Amino acid sequence: LHTHVHLFRLLHDTQVTHLAMAEHEEILVAIAARDPDAAAYAMRRHILLSGERFRRLFDEAQDADGMAAKA
Repeated sequence: LHTHVHLFRLLHDTQVTHLAMAEHEEILVAIAARDPDAAAYAMRRHILLSGERFRRLFDEAQDADGMAAKA
């Protein structure tokens, strides 16, 4: 969690924040409904989507660094 918080601090993106909040809500709804299968599915989905979002941000940052180095 510590690392995750720092990633958000360093790579703040409003759209990413709103997407993650909606995914967290899905997890909480499933937990509140006492539906372990839905909660597990929502958590796995959130982890995979978060990984894709961070990968995109890292790739964009790497591309920007490469462009700056060439300049």
